Amino acid sequence: MTSFRKRTVQKPIRGTRTSPHTAQVITSSGNPYLDVVIGGGLPMGSICLIEEDRFMTHAKVLAKYFLAEGVLSKQEIFLGSLDDLPAEMLRCLPKPLTELETEVEQQEEQQAQGAGGTENGLRIAWRYNDLPLVNSEHATAKIGHHFNLMEQMDSMMLYYANTTMWDDNYKGILELFKSSSPTPSTLEQQPVEDAPPIPGEENTPLEKTQPQEENSANNNNNNNSSSVTSSTKTGSQESQSQVFHNARYGNLLNDIQHLLRDESFVAGTKKNLCRVCLTSLGSPLWYDEHFGEDLIKFLTLLMASVRNCNSVCLITMPMHLIAKYDASLVPKIRQLVDYAIELESFAGSERETHPAFKEYSGLLHLHKMSALNTLAVHMPDTTDLAFKLRRKKFVIEKFHLPPELQESTAKPDSCISGVLSNSNASASLDF
Repeated sequence: MTSFRKRTVQKPIRGTRTSPHTAQVITSSGNPYLDVVIGGGLPMGSICLIEEDRFMTHAKVLAKYFLAEGVLSKQEIFLGSLDDLPAEMLRCLPKPLTELETEVEQQEEQQAQGAGGTENGLRIAWRYNDLPLVNSEHATAKIGHHFNLMEQMDSMMLYYANTTMWDDNYKGILELFKSSSPTPSTLEQQPVEDAPPIPGEENTPLEKTQPQEENSANNNNNNNSSSVTSSTKTGSQESQSQVFHNARYGNLLNDIQHLLRDESFVAGTKKNLCRVCLTSLGSPLWYDEHFGEDLIKFLTLLMASVRNCNSVCLITMPMHLIAKYDASLVPKIRQLVDYAIELESFAGSERETHPAFKEYSGLLHLHKMSALNTLAVHMPDTTDLAFKLRRKKFVIEKFHLPPELQESTAKPDSCISGVLSNSNASASLDF
């Protein structure tokens, strides 16, 4: 006998890879520019917080990127929101680009950057002329896809996507584009009086009134597993209703935990990944007397659930409204997430019309980046970042001011005139 053993390599989860820098299993956030900033992608078991801007437009774009990447990678998706209609948000997901369209887009970007640099002789200033931009590094990413924001995703891709929605009124598997014919699941939810008659049994009412003794044995044998699962589910609902004052937090957390208990998301197995997306969490629709207490409890239990399985979570929150409600909640919330990214939009401010900020839509602030299952955290080259919302994509770049050519020519004359006016006419100038 020989000691030779054939090496078996397990296939990674769809849409994931191992980071060469931190040895973490990461997945794409959907936006290649954001992936470069956070170190290649979101680590498995992490929670990323996107602090919404005042008009709540740019954070929703990143959430659509996150969901579209999950659909394209054939991953499980959970979408919950009170402010938005989950079904409508899924209909508006961006369309993925093909490999040929991605290469053409990257070539156009390189040509535009080269033309912009040769037009004025410099890009930012002469000493920054050789420094690369952030968005020039996304070409080396091995995971993730590129999307076109102007076009919507094909309806057939959404038809076969494994998506669960929650909006406190409706939760279930995505059935946006399926036929309106009643299914067995919908028939079970309907009351007996409103259920349509079964063909061939319209004139046999006596068969429906059979003794309960004859069917009790069959029901007990066939429904043992269902009774156990229903009892555990109701027990968890009762325990969570006692934890939260607002029942919405308990219902949302119970649905997330029920989905993450699936065998395909067990930690250590490489079957599938679940993407949890919660938009506008903590908006005024969640307000009550115990808003701060329930929100902190929810994030704490959510982190424990995401950590123990193959999942990744993206949350958008109107942090400017939460700060007005209670400023002490802001650092507590950032402490309970792994990545805290703030989007500061220029819309409605003086910077919107300022010539120095005309190329950008706002600033991007990195408030927190955690070292999850690794010794060192990834830090970008610079934290001075800005974003642009173009017609087809959401771009993140290093923030820089344009060269002041016209202002610099007028400043020396004004300074010299000021010096001469303040000095005496008879005083001599010393050089």
